[in-house]
Amino acid sequence: MNILVVDDEPLIHLSIEKLILASAEDCQVHHAYTGQQMLDILKIYRFQLAYVDIKMPGISGLEAIRRAKEISPSTRYYIMTGFNEFEYAKQAVKLKVEDYLMKPLDQRTIWETIQTARALEFSTLREKKTVFRNWLENTINHRSGSLGKYEGYYRFLLLITIDSNALPPQSLPERLRPYEDSFVSSFSGNQILLLCFSEDSGLLHRMSKELAGKSYSDGITFFASSITCKSSEAEGDLRKLLHYSCLRVINGSERFYYLKPLLSCESQLLEFCSLCVRWQTACFGKRYSEFINCSEDICRFLEQNRELDKYHREIHRFFSRTTGLALPPCLESGQLKYVLQDYARAMVHASEGGKPVQAIIQYIQDHYCENLSIGGLAEQFGFSANYISNLLKQELGLSYSKYLTQLRLNHAKELLLSTRQSVKEITEACGYYSQSHFTKLFLEYEGCTPAEFRKNSGQSSNEPPN
Repeated sequence: MNILVVDDEPLIHLSIEKLILASAEDCQVHHAYTGQQMLDILKIYRFQLAYVDIKMPGISGLEAIRRAKEISPSTRYYIMTGFNEFEYAKQAVKLKVEDYLMKPLDQRTIWETIQTARALEFSTLREKKTVFRNWLENTINHRSGSLGKYEGYYRFLLLITIDSNALPPQSLPERLRPYEDSFVSSFSGNQILLLCFSEDSGLLHRMSKELAGKSYSDGITFFASSITCKSSEAEGDLRKLLHYSCLRVINGSERFYYLKPLLSCESQLLEFCSLCVRWQTACFGKRYSEFINCSEDICRFLEQNRELDKYHREIHRFFSRTTGLALPPCLESGQLKYVLQDYARAMVHASEGGKPVQAIIQYIQDHYCENLSIGGLAEQFGFSANYISNLLKQELGLSYSKYLTQLRLNHAKELLLSTRQSVKEITEACGYYSQSHFTKLFLEYEGCTPAEFRKNSGQSSNEPPN
C-alpha cells in the first residue's frame, strides 16, 4: 500500500512514518512538505491513503485536497488538525475527506485508518474485477456490455497461447503475479485472454514493457494490443488478437508480440497459419477426421506455395510442439504428410479404448462424396480392408459399400428436393461418375428414378434436363 504524508514539519514526517511501519510493514511511505509537492507527486504515483496537514506554506491542505481529488479521486484523504484549527476541520467535511485526525496522531488511529483503507481497496478491487470480467466475457461472446463508472479506465488486451496439450506451466502464474490486481482473465482451450486495466496508463505501459522484456519457453507466446480508454477500440483489438495470433506458426512461438506490426501480414500467409491452428485444435481435441482433413490441406498448401519454404523451420517447430514429435527441420511436405498420417493412426488406435470404428465412420461421413474406397480407408487408417469391413459390419449392421451408398443416396435426395441441379450434376456431387450407374442404384433402393422422385415431390414444373 502506498501512503503519502503531507506536512511542513520534518519531525512530524518521522513520527507518522514510524507509526505507519509499526502498523503495517508492507506500506510504502512517501513524503511531501507543501501542498504543491503533494499535487506533483500524485501525478506520478498512485496512493491509497494520504495524511494532509491543514496549515502549510503556499497552498493550504484544504485547497491541496480539493485539487488532488481531480488528480487522484480514489485516494482516501485524512486531514491532520490541532484544536485551534477545528473550524478548518469542518470545512474538510464539506470536501468529503474521510475524516479529520487530531494531532498528535497515535498508533491506534494510524492502524484503524490503514485497515479501513485496506478493506475499501479490497472491496473496490473486487467490484472492478467483476465489472471488467463481465465486459470481457460479453465481448468474447459478441454481447454488448458496459463498464459503467470505470468506462474511462485505460486498458489493453493480452492473449497468451500455449502450444502444447499440457496444463499451463508454473512459470506463467509467476510471471503474472506482480500484476494480478490489474487484470481479469478468460480461458479457452490452450489460450488465455487477459483484460488489463488501470486508471493510470503509466502502470499499463510499465506492465507491457516488462512482459515484453522477458524470455519465454514451454510453448508460451504473448500477444498484446495497444493501450486505450475506448471500449470500441478494445473490442476491435480483441477480435484482431484472436485472428492474428496464428502468425506464431511462421514467426515463431515463445515470444512477445505487439499486435500492430502483425496487421500487415499477407492474406495467404494468414490463411495458412489459421489452418495450422485449426489443425492444432483438432489434434488437442482428438478429432481424427478434422485432424486428417487439415493435415491434407496443410501439405497441399506447402506443396503449392513455395514462398512458405523460408518459414519451414518455425512451421516444423510448431508441429513438433503440438505433437511432441522430434521432427527434423529439413522435412519435405511429402514426408510431413506421411508423418502426420502416422500420428493420426496412433491417435485413432488410442481413442475409444483402442476401438477406432467411430473415427472411421466419422471419416466416411465427411468424405463420402469423394472417390472413397475400402482400400483407401485401409491405407488411411493403417488397417486391412477386411478388418475395416468387419468393424463397420459389427457397428452398423451394414457392409461398407451399402453404408456408403446409403449416405450418397440420402444426399442425392436432399439435392433433388432442395435444388434445381440436373441429375448429371447431382450424380457428380454425390461421388458417382456414371449417371446410368447412379440411376440404377437409385431405382434399386428407392423404387423410382431420380427424375421421378423429384416429380413426385411436387417439383415437376420447369424440371431441369437430365
